[in-house]
Amino acid sequence: MAVNRTSLLKIVIFLLFAGLAGYVLFLTPFGDLFLSPGGRKELVARIDRFVRAAGMFGPAVFVLLYGLGVLALPATPFTAAGALIFGKYLGTVVNFLGALAGASASFLLGRYFLRDFSERLLKGKLANLDRKAEEHGLSVIFYLRIFWFPFIVLNYGAGATRIRFPDYFWGTFLGILPAIAIVSFFFGNLREIVTTFRGPADLLQADILVPAVLLVLSFFLPGIFKRIRKGRGASVIPGDDE
Repeated sequence: MAVNRTSLLKIVIFLLFAGLAGYVLFLTPFGDLFLSPGGRKELVARIDRFVRAAGMFGPAVFVLLYGLGVLALPATPFTAAGALIFGKYLGTVVNFLGALAGASASFLLGRYFLRDFSERLLKGKLANLDRKAEEHGLSVIFYLRIFWFPFIVLNYGAGATRIRFPDYFWGTFLGILPAIAIVSFFFGNLREIVTTFRGPADLLQADILVPAVLLVLSFFLPGIFKRIRKGRGASVIPGDDE
């Protein structure tokens, strides 16, 4: 009974945390910083002032801010802020480190607060899926990251499964790197162009178009990987048309 009470208390605390995050995001003025174009512009300005006040420790402060922020808030505004503040190269680095730190912390919180509860719910076929997720954890996380599965949902959801943390970490490491780099380069290039902007034609530059095209193409990466894997399977199993 004590274990059940502990598990129930954990899930209640987590639901209160999730409810508070939802309330702040959708029902308070602070949420406008993430949900409206004007708000996101103000968010970048606020983060910029905060980071600049930290001086030489600005990049480290931003990584910490990003990591803590994505425990409950959307990651994209932080990624845009990192690129706009630090530029495309350093912005890519701090965004990647912040996203990795936030994803890791969210997983550990999900493991602590949700795993006991989910273990009691996952019975029968669901339990088998849970075991398969443990066996193929790295591949599962990598493909879901490449598929642009919702960042926060996957972070906490993976923690509720049997996926091992090293598999989760490296699957996340490899899975978010393309998206972080592409988005950071896009916003970083946009920042550089804005300073010399003369007209719409200035946006038709390789520095903007290439990251934009790569961003769109990244949505097709899962299909490409699946075709590659099928091709390898066909070479191993002669006569298999699939």
